[in-house]
Amino acid sequence: MTDSTPKGSLTFEALTLLRDEIIQGKIRPNERLIAADLAERLKTSRTPIREALQLLEAEDLVIAAKRGYVVREHTRDEIAEIYEVRAALEGMAARLVAQKPGATAAKEIEKIGAHKDSLITSNDRKLIVDLNDEFHAAIFIECGNTRLARINRSNSQHFFNYRIAEMYSKEETKVSIKGHALILKAIKNHDPDGADAAAQQHVFDALEVTLLKLR
Repeated sequence: MTDSTPKGSLTFEALTLLRDEIIQGKIRPNERLIAADLAERLKTSRTPIREALQLLEAEDLVIAAKRGYVVREHTRDEIAEIYEVRAALEGMAARLVAQKPGATAAKEIEKIGAHKDSLITSNDRKLIVDLNDEFHAAIFIECGNTRLARINRSNSQHFFNYRIAEMYSKEETKVSIKGHALILKAIKNHDPDGADAAAQQHVFDALEVTLLKLR
């Protein structure tokens, strides 16, 4: 960050960086965030840091504490709620794609799914998360409902993907990839009910692993 950057941009940069670090697990749950310390680390003033922290609180990623903020740790019930919303959103998106005539949408999603071997063999947890996210993002792009995609982006900040990926076994990764294949098959067959069901089951499978790993 530079002092020549407009104030609004400094806040946005701080918000984006801190949000990414929280989502990626670089800043862990219950970790304290002090504006002065963050300002020193990011080489900026305290004002954009404070503003960024307030925005993160509004996004439900941090909570105010006596001194600064603390990264929020979700309860098991809250995690279940987040994934229930995710299942509904992903099911609807897959349904909409399956209803589309032609094969263009399915082909675009299949291109992303072609990286499945990388998901199984790679030890790069970030790569695994990124490829998985690309697959799901492609479904929301191809579904054609921008509002649905926007709601999903907001909810996706709480998916715990990076933290869970660190603990996924190869077998659990294979189950996840099988879920992708079932979703894609239903989409290619223009089976809206099947696509919806497969997408929702895939999310609930992920919830089961998430609750197990976060115990």
